[in-house]
Amino acid sequence: MARYGLAIDLSRCTGCYACMIACKSENSTLPGVLWIRIEEKEEGEFPKVSKTWIPMLCMQCAEMPCAQVCPTGAITRGEGGIVLIDSQSCICEGVKPCVSACPFGVLLVNQGNRSYFRDYLTPHEKQDYEAHAEGAVEKCDLCHHRVIAGMQPSCVQACPSKAMLFGDLDEPASDLVELVSSKEAKALRDDLKLDPSVFYVNKSPAEAENETPLAGGQS
Repeated sequence: MARYGLAIDLSRCTGCYACMIACKSENSTLPGVLWIRIEEKEEGEFPKVSKTWIPMLCMQCAEMPCAQVCPTGAITRGEGGIVLIDSQSCICEGVKPCVSACPFGVLLVNQGNRSYFRDYLTPHEKQDYEAHAEGAVEKCDLCHHRVIAGMQPSCVQACPSKAMLFGDLDEPASDLVELVSSKEAKALRDDLKLDPSVFYVNKSPAEAENETPLAGGQS
């Protein structure tokens, strides 16, 4: 059985937001709802200053703090270990405990504005927004519909700098497993022991110049 994962090379991420745009286009998320966001981090003092862009998405944790507090059982692990939310079962009123339980702040509630244009829905919005239930919690699912069809997540495919590598963590010969095993790719908040499937590589610019970009493919 596969367990799909992702590695992101922060030294190659340029903050172009292509992943965010591709995700929004692929999944037709509502206004204000981003399944992947870009955080910016500045370090150093002038003139030696560096800036890092950090794509943040669901970490696909094996130990799911969000699921542990969900009162309706709406959060489960699907095919390939991908964490999924059943919007029809996400019916708890008021404060959503799963949102506050996520240490990465990547769960969002569909509420408020349902159109980019006041009192008007484009034909595209009318067709696709029906899948996004009002008040339901949503997050990245690694483009589950694409993955089970043998394709890469939309963010991986769209990244122009090849900063993202998608693969099977249960496939010993995969490029992703080789990278994670080398200890170059590390999980965020590893101290929480959540066993995530998303990892980050943080090389210096000099190291990155001498290396081949992440393949971005599924091995």
